Amino acid sequence: MRTPRPLRAYRQRTARNRQLKQRQTLLERRRVQAHRVRVAQRRGMAALIISGAGVLLVVLPWLIWKGPYVLDAAHLDESELKKGSAALVTGLRTAVVAFAAALGAGIALFYTARTYRLTRRGQITDRFTKALERLDSEKIYIRIGGILALEQIVQDAPDQAATDAARVLGHFIRHRTLHAAPPPAPESSGNQPAAEPLPREPAADIQAALTALTRTESRTHVDPREKLALHGLHLAGARLMQADLTDADLGGATLTRAALGGATLTRATLYGARLSNAELRWAKLEGAILDGATLDGATLDGATLKGATLDGATLTNATLRGATLTGTYLSGATLTRADLRGADLESVRGLSASQVVQVVTDRHTKLPAAFYPSTRAAAAT
Repeated sequence: MRTPRPLRAYRQRTARNRQLKQRQTLLERRRVQAHRVRVAQRRGMAALIISGAGVLLVVLPWLIWKGPYVLDAAHLDESELKKGSAALVTGLRTAVVAFAAALGAGIALFYTARTYRLTRRGQITDRFTKALERLDSEKIYIRIGGILALEQIVQDAPDQAATDAARVLGHFIRHRTLHAAPPPAPESSGNQPAAEPLPREPAADIQAALTALTRTESRTHVDPREKLALHGLHLAGARLMQADLTDADLGGATLTRAALGGATLTRATLYGARLSNAELRWAKLEGAILDGATLDGATLDGATLKGATLDGATLTNATLRGATLTGTYLSGATLTRADLRGADLESVRGLSASQVVQVVTDRHTKLPAAFYPSTRAAAAT
């Protein structure tokens, strides 16, 4: 029996929505949920206004004019209206007028609330301006106070200030952070003066700005078109635990010894980034671009690298115990003494035998089927 066309179309639409939801990142899902809440609030307010206008313009005049004769018809005697029943009509009309007064008070309350929102919006703007003035101070503690003020403003009015605060904090970080040192040229002579050493960790105000910029609650309300651009910056030793770096551009950045445990780096660009000795336990790196990245000695225990690309990356002495590498690209990656005990490598792409013999595995490590002799023999027969 052939499936009816409407049902078939419904099933196809449901399947597409399911696939789209699976491709969405956690940040995108939070943004969709926040958008739905805002739309519901606006529609509820519009429905309330329309209902109030209908009651005021249609129902109220009808109640005053015809209401007494309809609602109290059983108690009225038209022949006796002039003698006493008119008092009943007058009483009902008085009650209706009182109701109209209450409705008017409700409308006045609505406009009072609207005025409050406008006043609050102006206060948020004033606070935002004062926070910006603090960011330009020469004293670091005043700059930190400005960053904390911006973060508080985002918490108080996320829809109004989140995107602007993210844009300001991004510019602040890029303006005050040193750029990553270029790799030494092989033909450089030893007589050249040594470059000034870069700091081992970000300054306190830079760290505060990074924390505020990558906080999950703040990024939920940021416009998706406002990208997190931190490429080429020297962020060694940055503390970004549980940070939301979805779609962030960290290409060429230095994140040596950075604390990124539990961070979300879904679809982040880390091309050529330096992550030596970085802490990435339980980090989410689905679809991340790590081509040419340096992860020597990095800790990626329990990390999720589903669909990530690490072509040409260096993972010497890196630990990936229990890591998920479904669909991960490892073509040309250096895996010398990489700890892959308990890691799932069944669907890894680009993995060669010369790479496998260099890694540390155990009986819980799952290698691609082509690396098991019995599987190859069965496939040949």
